[in-house]
Amino acid sequence: MKIKVCIVFMLGLIVAGTLCGCGTSGNGMESSYEALDVDYTTNDDGTYTCNDNIYKYKIEVSGMEGESQVTFIVLTNDTETDFDDVAYSLKKAELSTGIPEFVILGWY
Repeated sequence: MKIKVCIVFMLGLIVAGTLCGCGTSGNGMESSYEALDVDYTTNDDGTYTCNDNIYKYKIEVSGMEGESQVTFIVLTNDTETDFDDVAYSLKKAELSTGIPEFVILGWY
């Protein structure tokens, strides 16, 4: 009888551990969201306004930056905007006077 109770108890612990996800992240580090100081508003029609420019989409694009996985949150009118576009825009030192193709809100 004691063996059956012990087995049931151990199975309960295994199931609880599995359901609670008591593991660590893959790299052992917590990812934290870094928000940039960007003022934007969400419009009634579901679009976004930033610096008097209207953007249709708020998307996340992910990729590798060095050895780390990075995800950018951006406002854009082009659903084809990808990680390389955003990462390249951060690296180039070019001033533009036109409407930005996208606006980076933050990353994690």
